[in-house]
Amino acid sequence: MRLTLTLILVSIFLRVGASNKVLEIGLFWGEEPSEITVQTGEGSYSVLGNGKELIQLKGGTILRVKNVNGLLHIRTLSEDLGTYYSLEINRNVWGSSLKIQRTGHKSTHEFHDNFSIKPYRGKLRIINEVYIEHYVAGVVESEAGSREPKEYYKVQSVICRTYALNNRRRHEAEGFQLCDKVHCQVYHRRSLSNPDIVKGTQETIGIVIVDSDIDLVNAAFHSNCGGYTCNSEDVWSGKLEYLRARVDENCLEENHSYWRYATTKSKWFDYLSVKHGYPVYEEEAAQEALQYCPDERDHFLNENGARVPFKQIRYDLGLLSAYFTIDHVQDSIILEGHGYGHGVGLCQEGAMNMAKQGESYADILHYYYKNVHLVNLSVIDFFRAN
Repeated sequence: MRLTLTLILVSIFLRVGASNKVLEIGLFWGEEPSEITVQTGEGSYSVLGNGKELIQLKGGTILRVKNVNGLLHIRTLSEDLGTYYSLEINRNVWGSSLKIQRTGHKSTHEFHDNFSIKPYRGKLRIINEVYIEHYVAGVVESEAGSREPKEYYKVQSVICRTYALNNRRRHEAEGFQLCDKVHCQVYHRRSLSNPDIVKGTQETIGIVIVDSDIDLVNAAFHSNCGGYTCNSEDVWSGKLEYLRARVDENCLEENHSYWRYATTKSKWFDYLSVKHGYPVYEEEAAQEALQYCPDERDHFLNENGARVPFKQIRYDLGLLSAYFTIDHVQDSIILEGHGYGHGVGLCQEGAMNMAKQGESYADILHYYYKNVHLVNLSVIDFFRAN
């Protein structure tokens, strides 16, 4: 079935061609600067104030942009270019990149493609209008680091691309599509540290994950599942057929597979009683709260009684995951946990190990997402147009 659908979709792709998508990313979301300096990283740019060209930005030219009384004051190191209510910085050639440094910060962030800047509550609203594959490569580097095999970067590229397109209206009310923080996907800069990240992105160009209705999936992922992934409804409100729990031993020897949290018995019982109404004075319930060791990932403490969600305990106590055992040692309560993150969808450290062992990016994705298809964006455009 999968092979037949793939052949059909490849045929459609050859007739339709690849889609060219641009995303609008709000940079420095929640930490908007009031003043920045910009200069080219590669290529050159045209700078437009209120739609009128002001200067060509290339070479060593440095531009300062500052919010002054709700307007944008623009100048170079040697020339005042005036005050405007909007600014556009558009690339002149493909591959151009812009370096942005916020005043008062040492780090410089470099991004591809075009930019628009407007005044925003005494600060600057900076939007990167970026070709999706440039964006995906930047997200992959930010989310996965720079020391993984190329096959894993192909996995993360497909996930990031799918997630971005499925959530591209998340910040629509704010005038852009996605932010650069973990709220959407972490996007620190263009990819610079490992050529395999860009290669992995290019080798999966346009590929996304869809369900049997050719709808983009919720491509959820987390750092480490601790040996068991979760059903979507065990963590969130809705059941999704492609996000099913499974045993996954690929991540058990990795950095985030184990953690430990300690508190006192009195604080632990106070927390359970006050926050959740847990019957700490009932012998059976109290014993489970002191000694709990499940054979596999579970979802409630005292399943047949108080039913305290482990995911809520995780949130309340700031734990790395909702999968842990409970042990009572003298006056201490020790939570020994497994995994890092919500546990739904793809386990990153598990997928990294699978890639190191020679598994293909397609097989890895099918391992974590049940009954899905990998298709090119043009296929979705074709089906929606017919």
